[in-house]
Amino acid sequence: MTGYWWSERIGSGYTHGYEIELLFEQRTRFQHMVIFENAQWGRGLILDGIVQVTQGDEFIYHEMMVHVPMLGRAHPAESVLIIGGADGGILREVQKYDAVRRIVQVELDEDVLTGCRKYLPEICGNWKDERLELVIGDGAQYVQDAAASNEKFDLIILDSTDPIGPAVVLFEPPFHKNLAEILSDTGVIVRQSGLPVTMPKVMPFIRKRFLDVLPCVKVYLAPMPTYGGEIAFVAASREQADDISRPSTQYSGRYYNPGIHSASFALPTWWQKLIDDFEDDGQVPIETKTYF
Repeated sequence: MTGYWWSERIGSGYTHGYEIELLFEQRTRFQHMVIFENAQWGRGLILDGIVQVTQGDEFIYHEMMVHVPMLGRAHPAESVLIIGGADGGILREVQKYDAVRRIVQVELDEDVLTGCRKYLPEICGNWKDERLELVIGDGAQYVQDAAASNEKFDLIILDSTDPIGPAVVLFEPPFHKNLAEILSDTGVIVRQSGLPVTMPKVMPFIRKRFLDVLPCVKVYLAPMPTYGGEIAFVAASREQADDISRPSTQYSGRYYNPGIHSASFALPTWWQKLIDDFEDDGQVPIETKTYF
């Protein structure tokens, strides 16, 4: 269906849109999935009316989410836990590190995995990697069980959807407490934290959730055109962990390089004001977005 215009309402009185060819659509057990093609951005994934990934700029998001916490560590991570990430981009970047011996990826919706494998294979990592343990299930439940069995991970990446629908549990205090329990002494947790320009409460909320359970929390950013602005990432670690804002190793990707690594921690003044002025009322800041 070429020439169909799809729009995402991402703010008050503001939308951005794509002229799409609809490649696949499915109502899964958990969410509404659309896979499309666009002349500018290539193929992309939409879940519940929110753009998750496009071929045109996915490398920015995935490189910054993996290489900043990975290369900000003094010692290479050997064990990595990925929550979400059905498109396989996070897995792809993690697999570039030979030091990684174990990768666990927990994805709730197997239908999204299947759709991404079929229609977005260029983004996906190697699903047959012997280091990978792919778990189809609830990320919060997996983390709870891992805490009970005293498992530890050097790097935990939360590539979840926004705080709507089945992802809401991943923003609750018990989940963050369990995350802290399964983090190794020099480990790092990182999660995408929305766009402050259209989701101003999400980043400071997530930062506060992590500060409740871990002493070292930092915010960094990256430009994401298809999301509509700069996306925030929140990284958390223990006191004995190194300052991840300084890369320990030279590496360059399509977007990531050591200069970008350090510069990404320089926050706009108004971001800092969001942090300073944030008042935690204990409620998950559920953002409402619609599409048409």
